[in-house]
Amino acid sequence: MKNLKRVLFMTTAMAYATAVLSFGEPIIARAEENATQDVSTDVTDVTENSSSAASTDQGAAQTDSSAAASSADGAQEEAQELSPEEQAALEIAAIMAADPIGYDYEFTMEEIVLMANVVYREARGSFNGQVAVAEVIMNRVQSPAYPNTIQGVLSQKNQFSTYSWASGRSAEETSPDMINLCLKVLSGEYSYLNNPNVLSFKRNDGSQTFYGKTLYTIIDNQAFYSI
Repeated sequence: MKNLKRVLFMTTAMAYATAVLSFGEPIIARAEENATQDVSTDVTDVTENSSSAASTDQGAAQTDSSAAASSADGAQEEAQELSPEEQAALEIAAIMAADPIGYDYEFTMEEIVLMANVVYREARGSFNGQVAVAEVIMNRVQSPAYPNTIQGVLSQKNQFSTYSWASGRSAEETSPDMINLCLKVLSGEYSYLNNPNVLSFKRNDGSQTFYGKTLYTIIDNQAFYSI
């Protein structure tokens, strides 16, 4: 089942990249094969033919080197033709295809982009804070007290003030590093809170309680609260 989910996830990620980039075929740099002429050997003049063969081999080597250089230049030119948006989409697809799903939750690429932007704005400048915010989001998704989707949790009224800004950000405008962070939280590779009951956070103002919830931990400028 784990392998099947990973295959489905990779397929979805690549389909997402294809949709963003609108590529019909992937860009592949191929080196052209170089045909070398056969060297005939005259048994009556071994010295002369040895010299000719060496010369031919040197010429073939130079041809191979020129072809490889030409191919490399062509690949570089093709890579330079990609727009920043296309490069970002490829990076996002590669990140998503490389990470397995840790939660029993089938998310969409749009949800991950939205989540990445919310996490970025909610805990900007704090890596541990960003990890913790992503955990709170997923804790809410798993909690019966909140909507059971990332989109539903983030769009819930009066919950995430950054939702409006984040929902207007496209995949091309989203940091691949932030998507990577969210995916690693989803996979269980990143975890700071390690507590499914931490469902709320806000700017740290010294409060020990927040709507009846108990202070769990403080990370940089944010306070996180558990049930």
